[in-house]
Amino acid sequence: MMIHANHIQTDLQAMMVRLWHADFYNQNGLNLEQQLAMQNALIIVIKGELDLELEGRTVHLSEGSVQLCPCGRTFGAKSGVCGLVTAAVFHFSLYQADTSCKEAIKEVTDLGACTLWEDHIVVSSAENLKASSRKVYRNFHHSQPHKQWRAQLDFQELLYELVAESGNVAGIDKAQALERAKAYIEEHYDEELTIQRLAEVAEFSPKYFADLFKKTYRHSVMDYVTQVRMAKAKQLMLGSGALLKEIAPLVGYKDEFYFSRKFKKEMGLSPSAYMKERSNRIALYGSTSLLGYLTPLQIIPYAAPLHPKWSSEQYHSLGPDIPVHLDAYRQNHNKEANLEKLAAAKPERIICVQELEPWEKRRLAQIAPVHELALESGDWKGELMTLAALLDRKAEAEQWLQSFERNIIRLRLRIIQYMQPPAAVVVRIYQNQLVLDNSQAVHAVLYKLLGCEIPPNLQEANPNTSLIVEQLAMIKAKHIFVLVRQDSETLAYWKELSSSPAWMSIQAVREGTMHLINSYPWREHSPAAMEQMAEAATDLLTGKSPC
Repeated sequence: MMIHANHIQTDLQAMMVRLWHADFYNQNGLNLEQQLAMQNALIIVIKGELDLELEGRTVHLSEGSVQLCPCGRTFGAKSGVCGLVTAAVFHFSLYQADTSCKEAIKEVTDLGACTLWEDHIVVSSAENLKASSRKVYRNFHHSQPHKQWRAQLDFQELLYELVAESGNVAGIDKAQALERAKAYIEEHYDEELTIQRLAEVAEFSPKYFADLFKKTYRHSVMDYVTQVRMAKAKQLMLGSGALLKEIAPLVGYKDEFYFSRKFKKEMGLSPSAYMKERSNRIALYGSTSLLGYLTPLQIIPYAAPLHPKWSSEQYHSLGPDIPVHLDAYRQNHNKEANLEKLAAAKPERIICVQELEPWEKRRLAQIAPVHELALESGDWKGELMTLAALLDRKAEAEQWLQSFERNIIRLRLRIIQYMQPPAAVVVRIYQNQLVLDNSQAVHAVLYKLLGCEIPPNLQEANPNTSLIVEQLAMIKAKHIFVLVRQDSETLAYWKELSSSPAWMSIQAVREGTMHLINSYPWREHSPAAMEQMAEAATDLLTGKSPC
């Protein structure tokens, strides 16, 4: 976000700000699921790096970056590199008063039309930004009303500091120029790309552009060109049936032998060896959860349901290696189109979920041999071993399970060293309902593996018990994990609920031990997701959040 200094005197006199919600993160592997911004969202990276997904484009945020997501748009983020990430997200509204009429106040919903706002700024002092953000967060979640009021003033002070910082417009110009160059690479990877050409796109000198790109993204611009080309080449090698001499020019290399050498240097094996290793044509159908059964077996499928929003982690990490992407909208909503695409892909074997309609199973059986996984059986280890035996990967499965058990022991020791395993509960919010979430995956990870306590008054409750806020306030839980479904109706309800006196009276909310969580991995029952859930839960339980 940046505020134009030359408009401050005239515009800010009529502006008012209301802070609606404040989140603060301090953890390894930060991952914010795609969400709709019901108010303007200000995303601040205080330490580390984040890749922010904004309406289908990726913005790399380095330390000291501040990014605005306007109301009505979607955003999500994940750590761009390994290591600790400290970040804050503030949801706020901007109002403008009509100076000719004392009672006329309206919300500013089009920040692009408002001459005060743009997308991005990089501040000079991340430490000052951290201190200001933590102050806003702590006062906003304080139990005393006058402290909560103070948070509104603190947030306006934070905005003022960003106004002052925006006197140097170089921050936004640099960020936008680099993103423009990255977008150009992703669209023109098959053309001849040079530092000179890309510097012209960014409107910088070649030397300055190359230095700035490497400083910002931790790798050179030509390394990024290679990454994009290799990702495209892998998809072509596995999914098109084209020869290497045909693939090379399609990804920007005139010489197929140079392309082969480059591929081997980047991937560790030759194109022919890569294609041989990936010769299996295993397809997944029905749920993105199936990917969490194949990755422990070190198998990347030929076809799988993927979606940049609903399965963003798998989409970005595995997408380049999966030639055929099936639609994963609402977990296989577009069934006919997926079946047609699967038939065209001609897989050797199909792994699907057990909970399919009979007509779907008949269609799948006409395409290739089918193996069904019972994701809801609760015996995920047994399902994994059965699948491993079918695919001749028993050794890989046993090795993964041993590693999983060692990791769980390590995580339990972390919790015990920090505190006695606390009482904890997971709740889901969808539409206008508050529901206890004690799914098989949550129960297995939180209570059986990590040793957390089930609150006494919930030990006999059904897994999907409906709650009201007053009941939640009476639950003796030190930590409350809250999963908010990302649709407009639910988010509108959550906005109202989270600012209500009843919600603010909940002990975990007052003490900062209420944690917003993502649908992945918390709503997925697969081996890989359960391992990630255990890691995420331990981080939150042991104080990786700012509380």
